[in-house]
Amino acid sequence: MRKVPVGLLQPGMKVARPVYDSMGFLLLNSGVLLKNEYIIKLQELQVPSIYIEDKRIPDIVVEDIVLEETRQKATCIVRSILNDINKQPEKNFRTLLFTSKELNSVLNDIITQLLQNPNLIVNLSDIRLADNYTFAHSVNVAVLALTTAISLGFSRSDLHKLGMGAFLHDLGKTKIPLSILNKQDRLLPEEFAEIQKHPRYGYDLVKLYDLIDASSAAVIFQHHERTNGNGYPQNLTGEEIHKFAKICSIVDVYDALVADRPYRPALPPHKALEIMEGAGEEFDLFFLQKFYRHIAAYPIGTIVGLSNGEIGIVTHNTVGFPTRPNVRVFWTKDFQKVNPYEIDLKEKIDIVVDRVIEEKELSEAELLNYCS
Repeated sequence: MRKVPVGLLQPGMKVARPVYDSMGFLLLNSGVLLKNEYIIKLQELQVPSIYIEDKRIPDIVVEDIVLEETRQKATCIVRSILNDINKQPEKNFRTLLFTSKELNSVLNDIITQLLQNPNLIVNLSDIRLADNYTFAHSVNVAVLALTTAISLGFSRSDLHKLGMGAFLHDLGKTKIPLSILNKQDRLLPEEFAEIQKHPRYGYDLVKLYDLIDASSAAVIFQHHERTNGNGYPQNLTGEEIHKFAKICSIVDVYDALVADRPYRPALPPHKALEIMEGAGEEFDLFFLQKFYRHIAAYPIGTIVGLSNGEIGIVTHNTVGFPTRPNVRVFWTKDFQKVNPYEIDLKEKIDIVVDRVIEEKELSEAELLNYCS
């Protein structure tokens, strides 16, 4: 299966993963053959892309590291918390008290599923609608932070504290005007100053009602701090920053980079990782390296050009080798077909991925050729 921008979809393509709207309702189930009216509706809803089946790699199944129903449930709970606080601030305490049990339950489900996963590497890019960004982002930050922490051998108790802080890390944004949060142009200095208040807003809220552990609250307060002191709201450095917040600062930035935003399109994972590597002094290097081990720079289904001049589709990624996937070669550099064969870049160390082939580079005939 492959991720294809909605603008390049063609009638007859088969949906490979369920597509949901911003409220979590199913739009298209896996196995559905696309019709022109379906594609138009997806465009109207501003769905950026969907996964379609690729008949060139029918034996390759791409699974999320947590169950889709668990991810959707978590997103709905986070949406309920943030929306209720935003609309009815006088009911903060009752809302948080009521939803905390649900949040604890789904967090335990996520932790269990991650602990039971033998190959914790992120191969799927989350598909988010613009009006669902904050909620899906909160869940993604929790999943990515927990994945990193599991590789560090954190206890289940610490995983739970970290996950709770990650779920609620952007709680304070409920007090920021939507005109600022959703602005497509560059923020004015006074608008950015208001954005910088959200960690304190969120921290003050959870501390007021004392509903979560102090280490979870530290994630909310410190997730925008940077190890070199260039973060906010307190310009903390190094060991002044809680280790949970250090992890969340990394995954928070990564997840924002790979998501479509009002002011820019999503970056592919390999580009996001390059940017973060270039800003390495802002993050704890030890945690950053642990995080890298679990992110596929070239997710399964990505069409890549290799340094030997051949082109193929990524079929497998392994924890610890984010830039050296297995690739099934199908073409020469000018898209002339070859007899398909598999190459493991962990073993062929003299060959590297030197570019990603964008969907727009493929002809319409080629797009239709590989899709059911």
